[in-house]
Amino acid sequence: MKNDELKSKIEVDFKEDVQSAVISAQKELILTVSSERYVALCQKLRDENEYFFNHLSCLTAVDFPKENKITVVSHLWSYKYFHQLTVKVDTDRNNPKIATLENVWKSANWFEREVFDLYGVVFEGHTDLRRIMMPEDYKKFPLRKDFADDGFIVKPS
Repeated sequence: MKNDELKSKIEVDFKEDVQSAVISAQKELILTVSSERYVALCQKLRDENEYFFNHLSCLTAVDFPKENKITVVSHLWSYKYFHQLTVKVDTDRNNPKIATLENVWKSANWFEREVFDLYGVVFEGHTDLRRIMMPEDYKKFPLRKDFADDGFIVKPS
């Protein structure tokens, strides 16, 4: 199945879950979903045999301060069908919270910890949500676009 066929199938099968489905200029299928439907959609994409997205290859975030949002971006892969899919979810930048995918894919554990540490997104229900790169008592989020160097980050001279 090609991306345009996969897009059409997803739009029919998950019309209540998907806010938008587009194929990017790079020929990637990208879904945008609400935070309320995020986990349920991911479970369906993993469990339903027609899709079988059994691998979370990456989970990251993008900061959009002018739009007051942080977008969580999950990259899924189906080893059975050799399909790639990107799922995006917008969160409120002032209080970024979203349910964890840890119960869907175990690999979400470390990806979500990294996003929490560097962007401040709270993954509700996560079993071990704590900083993984920055000190526990550090109050800032280095990958947010408004991050200001406070002398803690050592830059090469």
